[in-house]
Amino acid sequence: MLIRVLLRLVHHGDLLGIAGRYQPGAALPKEGVRVGFEGYGIVERAGDEVALKSGARVAFFPGKGAWSEKVIVSAEYVTEIPDNVSDEAAAQLHVNPLTAALLLRAVEASGAEPGRDVVVLTAAGSAVARLVIGLLLDRGFDVVGVIRRETGVNELNVVFPDLPVVSTDKPGWQGRVISAADGHPIGVVLDPVGGETASAAVGLLAQSGSLVSYGDLSGQPISVPALYFSTRDIRISGVTVGRWAGLPVEVRKADLQLELELAASKPDLFQVEKIFDLADVGEAAALVEKPGKSGTVLVASP
Repeated sequence: MLIRVLLRLVHHGDLLGIAGRYQPGAALPKEGVRVGFEGYGIVERAGDEVALKSGARVAFFPGKGAWSEKVIVSAEYVTEIPDNVSDEAAAQLHVNPLTAALLLRAVEASGAEPGRDVVVLTAAGSAVARLVIGLLLDRGFDVVGVIRRETGVNELNVVFPDLPVVSTDKPGWQGRVISAADGHPIGVVLDPVGGETASAAVGLLAQSGSLVSYGDLSGQPISVPALYFSTRDIRISGVTVGRWAGLPVEVRKADLQLELELAASKPDLFQVEKIFDLADVGEAAALVEKPGKSGTVLVASP
């Protein structure tokens, strides 16, 4: 179906694709990169056998070229937006919340148990992390957030008043995370940063603990002592929303229902830092690269 895109979320992953970092060493296509995997807009035209008709409010993922004014997307990957979900939340409906759903399943698959194991999230002030924290707390998990700036602690505690939050801008932050765990084993670390932060966080894991990677914000490798694997049975795995479209239809439907419920019932988890005009997408991309944001960056069509 043909969709007129009204809002699109600028992801760090979009910028990785532009830079060619998903496939290091591969040449970028001569015709350029069609940027943007998800967006929100209005159906302009649909096939005869498609239930959604012209004028319907929809969000889509996966798609190609969401930074364009119009896109063609398979009806299979288009979600109708109910009246109780705002335009801004609809523009964020897929990549971040679906990544959160994948991370929740990774925590559950690790063997971590609510009330016993603590889950630590680095970059805890990010949009994805906030969604994951909400899901984990709802399911009874104890959570500790790790952020880069001390000034961000209060911002995160506005959304999650009782959440222990530790900043890495002072030495000894690992000890403060252990103290925040209050004697409980740290069973899982969820990390989108890599580099020094993830390398240090691995050392916090209890026996048979798991590091789940879902990004590369630092652009640096994770360094782990070899003995962590043999003597402590530490496990490292990763998730990416890029594989979500290949999941069974029933799983995808359940995920989308969860995301719609979150968008309607917890709009504070879909905060927007700033909305740019489409002509200023370069400024939007620059803001995405800056630390300290409390919300997502959207780009609106004229």
